[in-house]
This record gives sequence, structure tokens and C-alpha cells, in this order.
Amino acid sequence: MLALLVLAILVGGSLQRVAGMGFGLVAGPFIVLLVGPLEGVLLVNVVGAAMALLIIGRVLREVDWRRYAWLVAASVSVSVPAALLLRGASSAALEIGIGLVVIGAMTLALVTARLRGERRRFAARDPRPLLVTGAASGVGSVAAGIGGPPLAVYAVLDRWDTRSFAATAQPFFMTNALAAMAAKLLFAGATFPAFAVWEWLVIGLALVGSIALGELLAPRLSREATRRVLVVLAYVGGAATLARGVAQLL
Repeated sequence: MLALLVLAILVGGSLQRVAGMGFGLVAGPFIVLLVGPLEGVLLVNVVGAAMALLIIGRVLREVDWRRYAWLVAASVSVSVPAALLLRGASSAALEIGIGLVVIGAMTLALVTARLRGERRRFAARDPRPLLVTGAASGVGSVAAGIGGPPLAVYAVLDRWDTRSFAATAQPFFMTNALAAMAAKLLFAGATFPAFAVWEWLVIGLALVGSIALGELLAPRLSREATRRVLVVLAYVGGAATLARGVAQLL
């Protein structure tokens, strides 16, 4: 199981480094399959926060702190209510929910990507779209460890500068993941996976290795090829998680 877990982190982390986001979409479903719904999503939060922390120092000057503040205010405010809704849910229901969130989020991201040629949709200083985006991302992070698609949808609709978006996403993902993790530990009865110390070290090395692998792959892979791999892996992982949840009900 640990070898498969390391493989999921390496693939998801390297793709996030190359594509800018997507760790939760790609690695999340496989981690849930391997570890379980509550512990798996919690592990996705931990690794996602650590990954953002490793990247944030390189992009700090390009962060849009105004957007970050509105997004975080909304995402943190929904973390506890979302965790309370998860408390007592069966593993089958959680896996079905996670699978549906992954498939729906990726489909939404693909559909909205077609709007890139359209004009800007939101007023420059209007915080309401940011609040809706942050809340949706917060719920997704608590439920499935997936907070990126709502942010990507907002970025497409608002024609957000790609460099500023990628930079701002890092502190947001880190804060979002930490808030989701704290809410689930305190209010949803979640626990960390019972790994030995050496296994946690291996996971940490896999995290660092995934970023290094992404650095090597980035100049060699086209954005289109990376996007296709990201989409296929996300759909496969989401469908597998959904199928296992359904199978538990039969």
C-alpha cells in the first residue's frame, strides 16, 4: 500500500508542479481508495498544505493579497459546518460523494475552460464572486480534499493573470487545507492514518520528489499533453472511488 501511495503522490505532485494545480483531483481519489475516506482526505489535506508551503516562497511577490483575503474568509467560515455534516456519514456515502465531487469538479473545469476567449465577467472590486468561490473551495477541501476547481473556474471567468493566479493559489491552498484539516480533526472525528514514523518520512520524501520530478518534466511536456493526463487520471480515480462506494451498498 505504501508503494502505491508514494506513486500517487509522485504523479499528483509532479502534475501539480507542471500544471499549477490538480494534486487533489489526481492523487486524492487513489489515496482515498488506499487509506479510506476520512483518513485519506485528511492525508490529502496534509500533503497539499505541505506542497503549497514548499512552493510559496518562490512566488510570494506575485500574490494578490486582496483576492486571497476574500477567498480565505469564505473558505474558513464554511470549514466547520462542512465537517459537522460529514460527522457520522458512512464510508460508502463518503466515497460516493468524493467520487461524484471529483468527476463533477473536473467536468466543470473542462466546460468553463472553453470560456477563456470571453470577456471578463466580474467587476474589478466586487468581492461576491470571490466569496462564492472561496466557500465552494472550502466545502470541496473538507469533503474530498479538492479545493482547486472552483478557483480555476473563477480564474477563467475573471480572466485572472496566470502568474498572479498560480502565486495566489499557493497560500490559499495551504490555508484552505489547514482549515479543513483542523475542522475534521475537531468536529468530524477524523484521525491521521496510523503510519509508522518511517512511513511518514517516506511520504515526505515522495512529496519533495514529486516537486523535483515536476521541475524535470515541466520543460519537456506541453501544456496540452499534461492537461490530458490530468483529466484522464482524475476521471479514473473518481470513477474507481465512486464504484467502490456503490459496491459497499450492494
